[in-house]
Amino acid sequence: MAEFNLPQNSRLVAGKTWPKPAGAAKLTEFKVYRWSPDDTENPRTDTYFVDREDCGPMVLDALIWIKSKIDPTLTFRRSCREGICGSCAMNMDGKNGLACTTGIDECGSKGKVAIYPLPHMPVIKDLVPDLTQFYAQHASIEPWLQTTTPAPEKEW
Repeated sequence: MAEFNLPQNSRLVAGKTWPKPAGAAKLTEFKVYRWSPDDTENPRTDTYFVDREDCGPMVLDALIWIKSKIDPTLTFRRSCREGICGSCAMNMDGKNGLACTTGIDECGSKGKVAIYPLPHMPVIKDLVPDLTQFYAQHASIEPWLQTTTPAPEKEW
């Protein structure tokens, strides 16, 4: 019989529950995956409460709200906020998608949203996946326009 041993710090544990914002009437609970390579602790899920009256409608808006108002150590990627670049890709309630185009109301059951990094990629920190393999595969197929004419001196 085969025995598999996971690394000691690979078991997900419950993390910190942050206090609810004072005076907030419409709250949504976010359980967010947290892990740092700088320590030897297990990955955890921290619980945050977002005031929906003070936050935009998208999951990325909620993450930015959490980072700016509750926990500045939360790490995630963001860039265009228009669903083009893909940098905010993550797993929201079991579905992979872009946080900038996914509404908080679209994911989450009964006012709770679970957010994890992409499941098929190694994690650098918190919600940031390692894109090294992706970029290597992307470059290997050369998905850009190619020409046989010499390059101009300035630009095409």
